[in-house]
Amino acid sequence: MAESRQGAGRATTRRPPRGIVVRRRDIESTPPPVGGRFAEVAYTRLPLPRLATRALGTFCVNTTDRVVSITYDDGPHPEHTPRLLDLLASRGATATFFALARQVRAHPEIARRILAEGHELALHGQDHRSLLTMGDTEAVRYVRDAKDEVESLVSAPLVSFRPPYGAHTVRQAHGIAGLGLDVLIWSGDAFDWVDDEETRIADRALSTVFPGSMLLLHDDRGDPETLAEDEVFPDFDRAEVLGLVLDRLSADGYRTMTAHELVSGYQPVMSMARERMRTS
Repeated sequence: MAESRQGAGRATTRRPPRGIVVRRRDIESTPPPVGGRFAEVAYTRLPLPRLATRALGTFCVNTTDRVVSITYDDGPHPEHTPRLLDLLASRGATATFFALARQVRAHPEIARRILAEGHELALHGQDHRSLLTMGDTEAVRYVRDAKDEVESLVSAPLVSFRPPYGAHTVRQAHGIAGLGLDVLIWSGDAFDWVDDEETRIADRALSTVFPGSMLLLHDDRGDPETLAEDEVFPDFDRAEVLGLVLDRLSADGYRTMTAHELVSGYQPVMSMARERMRTS
C-alpha cells in the first residue's frame, strides 16, 4: 500500500490522515503559511479521532503539493455562474459552488450543469441567514431541509457545507456532521462581496494562496440587505477576476481541485468557527 508523505503529502490508496487542529492565526497569517508545515503549530502532535474534530470547520489541508480549491458562495446566479463555468471549462479547471437552496430552486439547470461539468455542488444554506440567529436544533433542521431540497432538484448527494459567514456553534456542527456533511470554511478571502476593481480583487485573492489552501470567491451576494451605507453592491466582472486568478495559479504551478477532493485526499487543517459577519 502506498504511503502518504509524513504530515505533508497526499493519501493515495488509503484513507486520508485524521485532521489536525491549529489556531486561526496560523492559517490567516501574512505572508500566507508555508504548505505542509501545519503539524509544527498544531495543538497536539497526537492523531485526533473524528469525534473530537467534527465540531470544527476545515479551513485548508496540510500538504506541500501545489493544489488549491477555488470556491464560490451564494449562487447559482443566472448570469455570473454560466460565465464562470465557461471559463473554467476553457482552462480545464475545477471549482466548488456553495449554493443557496433558494437559488438552486430558481436556477436548477445551472446547478445541474455545475455537476455535469465535473465541479462540486455544495450547500450554503436555504438562504443567507447566519446559523447563529437560530437555536441549535432549528439550525440543523434548516440545513437538513435545504440539503434535501437541493439533492431532490439535482438528483445527486451533497457532501460539503459552508455556513453563511463561516459561523456556527459546536452543537450545530455536530448535528450537521450527522447529516453527512463536512463543514468547510476557507483560508483565503478575496473580499469580493463589495465592488472593486478586478485586478485589486484578484491580487487580494492570490495573496492568500499557499499549497493546500481554500479560496473564497462569490458568484453572487446573498445578503444585499446587509449592504452598509459606505458599500457598493458588486458590479465587477467576476469572470475577469477568475481569469486573472487562474493565469497566476497556472504560472505558479498550481492545479485546482474541488473542496471535497482536497479534504478527502489530504490531511484536513481545522480550527474554531469564524465570527465575521459580512465575509461570505
